[in-house]
Amino acid sequence: MEKNCELKIRGHLHGVFLFILLFVSGICGNNVYSQEKRLTIEMKEATLGEILEKICQLQNVEFVYNTDIVDVKEKMSVSMHNSTLKEVLDVVLGKKYSFNIQGRYIMVRKKDQKGNEETPVYVELKGKVKDEQGNPLPGVSIVVKGTNIGVATDVNGEFKLVVLKSIAPVLKFSFIGMQPVEMEWTKEKKEVILSEDVAMMEEVTVTTGYQTIEKKRMTGAVDVVTAKEIENKGYASVGDVLRGAMAGVSTRNVSGKPGTLPEIRIRGLNSLYGSMEPMWIVDGAPFYGSLNDIEPEDIESITVLKDAAATAIYGSQAANGVIVIKRKRGQEGSISIRVAANFSIDAAPKNKLDLMNSEEKIAFERSIYEDFPNQTSGGRVMTLLRNADVGKITRSEAEAEIERLSKINTDWFDVIFKTAFSQNHSIALSGGTEKSQYYATLNYRKTNGIVPTNVYENWGGSLRLSQKFNSWLQINFDVSSTIRKDEDSEMSVNPLRYATYANPYERPYDEEGNLEYDRSYTSELSSLKDGYKYDFNILDEMKRNKSTKKSLDNNISLELNFQILKNLKFSTRGSVFNNAHETRTTWDPGSYTGKLNNWLTGVYTELPDELNRGALAEGNSRSSGWTWRNNLELRQAFKEKHFLSIYVGHEVSEYKSNSNYVKYPEYDPEKGLMGVPDIDGVEDVKKKILNLLDGLSESRNRSVSFFVSGSYSFLDRYVVAGSIRMDGADIIGTANRFSPLWNASFKYNVYEEGFMKKISWLDELAFRLSYGYTGSIDKNALPFGVMTFMSTDEYFGYDIPTYIQPKNPSVKWQKKEDRSVGVDFALLNRRIRGTVNYYNNVTRNLLDTKNLPISVGVSSIKYNSSSVRNYGWEFSMNSQVLRTKELFWKVDFNVGMNRSKVIKTYYKDISEIPKGYDKTTPVEGASTNAWFGYRFAGIDPRTGHTLAFVDNSKREKPIGFQREDGRWVLDMDDVVNKDRESIKENLGDSYPTVNGGFRTNLSWKDFTFDANFTFMVGHKITAAYYATSAGGVVSAASQNVLKKEATRWRKPGDITDVPVYSSGGEYSSLYSEWYDLKLESGDFLKCTSISFGYRVPSKICQKFSLTSLRVNFNVRDVFTISGYSGLDPENFGGFSYPNSKKYMISLNIGI
Repeated sequence: MEKNCELKIRGHLHGVFLFILLFVSGICGNNVYSQEKRLTIEMKEATLGEILEKICQLQNVEFVYNTDIVDVKEKMSVSMHNSTLKEVLDVVLGKKYSFNIQGRYIMVRKKDQKGNEETPVYVELKGKVKDEQGNPLPGVSIVVKGTNIGVATDVNGEFKLVVLKSIAPVLKFSFIGMQPVEMEWTKEKKEVILSEDVAMMEEVTVTTGYQTIEKKRMTGAVDVVTAKEIENKGYASVGDVLRGAMAGVSTRNVSGKPGTLPEIRIRGLNSLYGSMEPMWIVDGAPFYGSLNDIEPEDIESITVLKDAAATAIYGSQAANGVIVIKRKRGQEGSISIRVAANFSIDAAPKNKLDLMNSEEKIAFERSIYEDFPNQTSGGRVMTLLRNADVGKITRSEAEAEIERLSKINTDWFDVIFKTAFSQNHSIALSGGTEKSQYYATLNYRKTNGIVPTNVYENWGGSLRLSQKFNSWLQINFDVSSTIRKDEDSEMSVNPLRYATYANPYERPYDEEGNLEYDRSYTSELSSLKDGYKYDFNILDEMKRNKSTKKSLDNNISLELNFQILKNLKFSTRGSVFNNAHETRTTWDPGSYTGKLNNWLTGVYTELPDELNRGALAEGNSRSSGWTWRNNLELRQAFKEKHFLSIYVGHEVSEYKSNSNYVKYPEYDPEKGLMGVPDIDGVEDVKKKILNLLDGLSESRNRSVSFFVSGSYSFLDRYVVAGSIRMDGADIIGTANRFSPLWNASFKYNVYEEGFMKKISWLDELAFRLSYGYTGSIDKNALPFGVMTFMSTDEYFGYDIPTYIQPKNPSVKWQKKEDRSVGVDFALLNRRIRGTVNYYNNVTRNLLDTKNLPISVGVSSIKYNSSSVRNYGWEFSMNSQVLRTKELFWKVDFNVGMNRSKVIKTYYKDISEIPKGYDKTTPVEGASTNAWFGYRFAGIDPRTGHTLAFVDNSKREKPIGFQREDGRWVLDMDDVVNKDRESIKENLGDSYPTVNGGFRTNLSWKDFTFDANFTFMVGHKITAAYYATSAGGVVSAASQNVLKKEATRWRKPGDITDVPVYSSGGEYSSLYSEWYDLKLESGDFLKCTSISFGYRVPSKICQKFSLTSLRVNFNVRDVFTISGYSGLDPENFGGFSYPNSKKYMISLNIGI
């Protein structure tokens, strides 16, 4: 019978990693050691093993030997001074053993009876690695346990490995997404089967940023997205990954502009005026960079912490929830290279509004001119008619020009928006040994916007190293850097708004290709020259005026983990970041935007063209910060029944920033010259120039925290947990500087009960309960006064501040009381998993505005006085519909229902809101972001005035008049009307009350299909037309309008929904006040992505020396089902940059 032997490596493996920050990947290699290096060693009555260990420490080498041959317990003494390594080994190993020095490795063998070295005999092991479906797995890492000897399977899943014949080695098999396997390999062994990683498929552990907790012991409400759900889907950002992915997490793309960050809200709106963004933790440290810096393909998991049980340990930063991103790290095994290349095309949007064509618009302008003759404002047709009436041109000339205009029908969406081509590439290098692992990435992204002048570029690099020095010390070192560049036009005109409202009879170029100016948009005549005051062409403006933003972000972190005892670990972690941002804006000489923004605009009624000499504005800002955390963690099990976890820590951080801004009043972009004009006769020129140079700011925040968390589990059936954290910040007043925040939670794993074993179809059932407090800081109020100087005005020699923000020494932390219950379940052999949560949270001490008497010296102050309640349900379910050897079908669904309510604030009733205040001003009893205004009751056929419905059910004396249908209405355009404010109503929520998503994944053999959907329901958004409509007055005719404007009220008896127009002064309240007519349902269902994938067979990959090759065709923002009349309801109305459909080809290559 062959005796099992063990192959051991003695010593420490110290990999030296060299890296160059920015675009250079990590290089892992072995140091070259000189045998001539001298050493001194003196040991008495020590074992051979102890002596070899000492040599390892002194020379940083490793010994490789067979424990059945080398007697490491043999006692001996050694005393050598200033000797070479070879001299020492000759004495220590003596005549019994021979050795061979190969770099850092020293091979030790036994000599035969004659003193000769025994010749080692090697044997070749062969095998094949497959998955559970029998498919070969290329790229599997295979390492001989206890050594750095290893190989990787080829494209057919096969491997060959040479080892000593005298031993039966233990082989370790590892592959991303599969459970690692460790087995003794014999000659009879031919293949090994790897199963899917349960931790990845079933999320058996949860990463909170501070700790990794087994899911069965996690008492908080969390959701996790794993790498398997992210890879090969063509996601461009973290925001794309989260859209519709989790219950209670509302994620939407607020703009389609490249580089724009998404809006993410967890469990409702927890503030009135402050930030509602969640806290981001990346690889265990607070993240202060841009989410666009994080490459989705590099993410191992995204964990969203929702309730106090999960977030309270983060204290003052956790009121809006916490999102933890864990990026991939190196794994033990041979080197692997992953290359991903993505190419995409963005489709240009189309206008959906029912606007007039040229003939309709010309007829509309004629009707306006008939009602308001000789008007100086309006479209080009009205100008022609007026010129004919005053004798500037003949009637026939006017009609001929109008006839020419009627033949033009410009689609301004086609003119301004173009199909955009983008690309995104990345390369990742990873590998390592049992003690050392590395993961290095480089990525480049260039995204062209559908507005051709908009280009976003991103270059990034990162290196993550892990080193286990011995049984008690392990370190992690991470470094990353990103460069961003964002170019766009800088105009006074919104391109989307212009494309919507520009007259169709205008055009960008004439028949000869020369620029043609829009004489409707800028129809005002010049008082200094013949012709017009402004020359405006949208394409010319987009090219001539530019804005460029550049950013550099650097992050470095170092973590040391000391395993003091088997169950006791101390960790210390420090992270440092710095950011640099540069903004450069140029206005071209002679441009329309340059003229509007000229520094002398307020001096002249009309700026002379010779003074429109361009301008240059530059801004620079820098920020930096650091965080240092120390923590001690105890994890102890007792008698296989009890499990105790205690986590104690301390954290201190600092953030500081500074910025400066300057604007040069003259700039020649061709020569790069900047200047300051010398103008006679203009008063205070010097002061105006100095004001342009003003722009300096500096800020600094510091905080310190102490926290303790712990949990106790009995039989993993009953789990009790809690935490307490004390946060202190220098931005809070001294009296309230420290805030204790805590939570307590409980979990009952019913499925661990004996009686549950009888229910075969129910695999898991657990109940959770949590209660606690988290907090936040709203920096809109400070314990010290802030003076802002925007000019150099003086009073008796003292500088006069432009604005003074009064101090509030009693400002407090905003605290959220968090109550949550939940149920987790798994059915039918865990093919169906689900979670149901209910929460009821109250955020108190929110900042609100309080009006003060004039005698105080300031009109208002912000103070902690308001409270908001958020409550709702969450439901999520993951189901494996089909699972066979070749076919797999998975469907996931989630929905969150949230209601928000202002339970305490300054305004107690809608009628108290002053006229002109924001339409979503907080009012007690209403939702956090409710719309307030009037309910449109139509147009009075007698007067053409706008009518609004009145609820007189609770009034002693009715307001308004009663129509024939019995309903009470009020004439909103009556100048003597004093009852307007008293009839305002709640028009609905501006934020969705229901949101969620669903996704399906289907795989058959080497083919995959994925589709993701998101939906939002229960809210109102700004109607597309009324977002910035200027209807209701004659000047509105200068732009295009909806076709229904042709039915405007013109005479008594007209039945219409469009009020009477006016020539100036007072005009219909429909255009000046907020009505439900200006709102549309924001409900939508959007297919955010569809992906078709194909894994190229291994035989084909082998021909190209590849381990894997995958091709994906992805479509983003595929379609939207909605009644909204605008482009994209996900933007919540208005004229923000639209989200466009994106077609993408992705290649993922393994080498």
